[in-house]
Amino acid sequence: MSGRSKRESRASTRGKRESESRVNSGRVKRERDRERETEAPNSRGSPVRVKREVEPASAREAAAPVLPAVRVKREREADEDSEPEREVRAKNGRVDSEDRRSRHCPYLDTINRSVLDFDFEKLCSISLSHINAYACLVCGKYFQGRGLKSHAYIHSVQFSHHVFLNLHTLKFYCLPDNYEIIDSSLEDITYVLKPTFTKQQIANLDKQAKLSRAYDGTTYLPGIVGLNNIKANDYANAVLQALSNVPPLRNYFLEEDNYKNIKRPPGDIMFLLVQRFGELMRKLWNPRNFKAHVSPHEMLQAVVLCSKKTFQITKQGDGVDFLSWFLNALHSALGGTKKKKKTIVTDVFQGSMRIFTKKLPHPDLPAEEKEQLLHNDEYQETMVESTFMYLTLDLPTAPLYKDEKEQLIIPQVPLFNILAKFNGITEKYDLRYQVRCVSWAGVPPHGPHSLVGRLVNPLVPNEGGGEAEGHAAAAALVGLFAGVHDVVLDQVWLWKALLYSGHAYGHTQEYKTYKENFLKRFQLTKLPPYLIFCIKRFTKNNFFVEKNPTIVNFPITNVDLREYLSEEVQAVHKHTTYDLIANIVHDGKPSEGSYRIHVLHHGTGKWYELQDLQVTDILPQMITLSEAYIQIWKRRDNDETNQQGA
Repeated sequence: MSGRSKRESRASTRGKRESESRVNSGRVKRERDRERETEAPNSRGSPVRVKREVEPASAREAAAPVLPAVRVKREREADEDSEPEREVRAKNGRVDSEDRRSRHCPYLDTINRSVLDFDFEKLCSISLSHINAYACLVCGKYFQGRGLKSHAYIHSVQFSHHVFLNLHTLKFYCLPDNYEIIDSSLEDITYVLKPTFTKQQIANLDKQAKLSRAYDGTTYLPGIVGLNNIKANDYANAVLQALSNVPPLRNYFLEEDNYKNIKRPPGDIMFLLVQRFGELMRKLWNPRNFKAHVSPHEMLQAVVLCSKKTFQITKQGDGVDFLSWFLNALHSALGGTKKKKKTIVTDVFQGSMRIFTKKLPHPDLPAEEKEQLLHNDEYQETMVESTFMYLTLDLPTAPLYKDEKEQLIIPQVPLFNILAKFNGITEKYDLRYQVRCVSWAGVPPHGPHSLVGRLVNPLVPNEGGGEAEGHAAAAALVGLFAGVHDVVLDQVWLWKALLYSGHAYGHTQEYKTYKENFLKRFQLTKLPPYLIFCIKRFTKNNFFVEKNPTIVNFPITNVDLREYLSEEVQAVHKHTTYDLIANIVHDGKPSEGSYRIHVLHHGTGKWYELQDLQVTDILPQMITLSEAYIQIWKRRDNDETNQQGA
């Protein structure tokens, strides 16, 4: 065979092999495309790639020959699929990768639960930012961020603290490796950070008498938990503990779904009060706490912010003032209005009464003139329907002199005596002073020296802590009496202030004081499920605050208020008997005293005394010997039996 024919034969054989190779590669490519994905239209009409199950390798090889290079590539893909990373489908439909180390983190034993405290504000300890705050579960400090060069990342590298908790998403991470930790043993930490209650658990709270054991080994009753006194916030602690033991209010805030969808206008900060109060309720009633006390730091920060620093952590406040503001602020933040829209606050505490007011003629007027004035409309009795959140009970005046043994007498008064104010018969005398500037020589009535012009002059304090002397102080005193106000000052002091004010400027002025006398009667028309009594112990004037130490004798149970309702209302009100559930006590001087509270635990039927972090049991007979300031009474409905053991 010639050389030319041999070359042609080898060329034809090479061409056949190349054509077969191209055919085989094209066939393999088409098969791989069909194996990997197909086109399927979705509801919008756009194509979506859908995965298909891969046929066995034997079936593919039987269908068509496969080149060695293609076979090697497929083996590499199979090896990649068999690696430890596996695909998990997230809730949002995306496919996320789970790190192999997520369920086998080697640093879980470094977590120190004894240093964890989630009661404080969620701020980074370095940048003071609340964005992306993480808690180090080794030392308990808060840091910002998780990425490279973040405070949490630097802390993990510098101190070898590796386990962190996102305080907002409740997810655990290992740094600096930056992978999520998934372990069921960490559930107790997330529960302490954000406790949750089911409806069944909430319904059984008042039926359980079982003690809970904290992580530090101390035992406590859920709900009977001490609150930390940061500096001078014991007045707020007592009120918050009392409200936490009102079952309807407590049950409402234990379930976050009851209020989390309430819409508030943009920029409104009052809803923060609702959120913080709900968080505090859940922490107080948490049966799985790490410690047997709770810090109200976040709650009080919201109080300072929402009250515009009227109530502070570092300054002692009045319990009644705080209770009044807090209930009204909660009602407003929950979307309630004054008349129409109700909230859980008004459903629990709001009652109603009738106020009868009658103006009396001046006692120095002649009898004939008095009789003529009584026929005027101004002196006729008027009636107003009004609602209330609490009832103020007036104490009799404390004695000024000592007894024969040179000891101060501590008077006592029965509760029913001071409740007689609301029987609709007892009249309360209301004396009001009204001071008007009649003339001022050479000065226009609205000039700089007029009474109106001097209303803005403050009572200037001097270096010794008293009031400044001179025309500023005198003018301020006179300004206090402009208009109609309740006055506690003796009339002699009033005339001295007026006289001194006249001589201070070197001008001749004339004032005239008008006494307006009123008689008021109060009659209850609706009794709320939970009735609050505020015993008026403090009398304020322009110079000091005086405390009345009178002891109020009251029973713990079976207080019937039927006689304080009108006859037509008595037929409607079937249940008028009340039992005491909380008693707030003020001890010491008005400005330097302290607050404590007596609380009834419904599950055990026992009374406990709480003063900041101290929790002790107390006999019911000892409660009546204290200087009660605020009381919360529960109405007996459906013939409830007495379980207090008093």
